[in-house]
Amino acid sequence: MHPLLPIISYNASPTTLGIYTILCGLFLYTASKMFGFGSRNQFVVAGRTAVITGGSEGMGKAVACQLSEKGANIVLVARTVSKLHEALEAAKGSATHTDRQRFHYISADLTDAAECERVMAEVTEWNDGQAPDIVWCCAGYCNPGFFAETPVQTLRDQMDTVYWTAANTAHAILRRWLVPISPSQQMPLPPRHLIFTCSTLAFVPIAGYAPYSPAKAAIRSLSDTLSQEIEVYNGSRVYKCRTEAPATDVKIHTVFPMGILSPGFDNEQKLKPDLTKKLEAADKPQTPREVASIAIKALERGEYMITTMFVGDVMKGSALGGSQRNSFIRDTFTGWLSNLLFLHVSPDLRRQAWHWGEKHGVPSRPRA
Repeated sequence: MHPLLPIISYNASPTTLGIYTILCGLFLYTASKMFGFGSRNQFVVAGRTAVITGGSEGMGKAVACQLSEKGANIVLVARTVSKLHEALEAAKGSATHTDRQRFHYISADLTDAAECERVMAEVTEWNDGQAPDIVWCCAGYCNPGFFAETPVQTLRDQMDTVYWTAANTAHAILRRWLVPISPSQQMPLPPRHLIFTCSTLAFVPIAGYAPYSPAKAAIRSLSDTLSQEIEVYNGSRVYKCRTEAPATDVKIHTVFPMGILSPGFDNEQKLKPDLTKKLEAADKPQTPREVASIAIKALERGEYMITTMFVGDVMKGSALGGSQRNSFIRDTFTGWLSNLLFLHVSPDLRRQAWHWGEKHGVPSRPRA
């Protein structure tokens, strides 16, 4: 589902400058990961309520189990009740404080905005009248294929199940979180967190992911926009003694995994064009538990755009644009490194696609 480009190991021999750049980048990247951004945990979950959409399997299930290990109350949202029940039992089995932590699941189709509103209303009622503290959007699946050979309905379905499940969920929870309350009701509370799950495809598209990557790019754009808009509401709280404002600050984050070993990934491999498999041949998929663990540690450091391995970081560096930086030094250097590497990588991807067509002809069109 999430490709790993062969950015480091490609046919052309790197120059001495390139080698030094990569070595320096590896050193700075490793050092930044070792020392982090400070010792204060910026993602405290113990005793708080977390909603995980797409939580019945894969990354969502792994996130639920690890947040449960850290003491969170868990609400899972997905469509299939049998899978939800199994995932909820796994989350319960991971709980640190079985006497205090609470667990719940809701079956819903999040492509329907009204269903997202229902979910947040039910969670709030279950949570003693309080909105959840954390919402992590993991819902969605990948249906790869060449754009011209993919039915239009599949293209629409991908946007619905990837982008709109996240956008609908975000809209439903932000409408609750951002309700202004009077100064007399305002109390010091930890920030609330809205977390999107995206893909490195939002940084570097790959041939064969045309139905899927635009939806992930849309999530990235939504996240960037919300990271600015949310400051209007956070800033209003400075004047909490004089005017109405939301109950607490809200933080926006986005996770950009690469390949994740899951049932969805197995199905994706059956549909994926052979060219796509060739272009991402160097991809070493991670387990859902690995991705969840890396993402949670990054959230604890307060990161906004979260990648789960070094090559993903390089891909992010190639496309930072106006996005919020995690670290001025690290992200600036990674951007320089990426610009050097992609002088070769971008033309090479197109060259490989051209040679594939030269050798194999046009893609076979699925039967109607």
